[in-house]
Amino acid sequence: MNEYQAFQTLNLNTNSSFKEVKYAYRKLALEFHPDKNSDEIDGIKFKKVTSAYHVLKNNNKKLNSNVTNSTKWNNKKSQSETEQNFRKKKPQWGAGPKGKTPEEDWGRFTKDFEASNPNFWKKYEEEFWKKYETGKNNSKGYEEKNEKTDKVKSEINFSTEVDPTLCIGCCSCETIAPEVFVIDKRTKMNPKSKVYNQRGTGFKKVMSAAETCPTKAIKVEDIDLKKILYPW
Repeated sequence: MNEYQAFQTLNLNTNSSFKEVKYAYRKLALEFHPDKNSDEIDGIKFKKVTSAYHVLKNNNKKLNSNVTNSTKWNNKKSQSETEQNFRKKKPQWGAGPKGKTPEEDWGRFTKDFEASNPNFWKKYEEEFWKKYETGKNNSKGYEEKNEKTDKVKSEINFSTEVDPTLCIGCCSCETIAPEVFVIDKRTKMNPKSKVYNQRGTGFKKVMSAAETCPTKAIKVEDIDLKKILYPW
């Protein structure tokens, strides 16, 4: 799947911001999740939107690490401004200055969905996405965590496990690291993910799968230090 196809899968324009990408992904993931939609038991549409999200997420990471003259993610700011804004800038709500792409209007996107799913959305929003954004936008905390993990990426002796009480079988871990995780497709109701090969892939890929899990069901631990590396 290329970038254009990924935007089409998430029903977005190619100039959409990464915040809009994340919102569209979580909305469609909830809509097509097999546990929430009886017409999507096979999970094909759910896997497709998850794959699209990761294509755009990886492209966004590349843009952050190699900023050039302008970026579609942050309205043609300078290299230094773009990097700082991705890490530090606080969200602005409503329309931006003339000539700029407006920031997300959450009321416009979530009014109908919140009305039909108030409890699930509140828990999902507060417990996952708020923490996710805080961790990414807080440069000090983000860099401190990276300092701790950069050194051990190539040498860490880690273990991975899935908490079945938290797993909702969303398949994101299987999509990112199929060498490690597998979904029990024989289970018709509430299928669970499990680790079938601890050494199927490297630390970075396993951490990416763990960070993407919406319920934080994946635990990554340093065996030698007996320290939990994720969730933080």
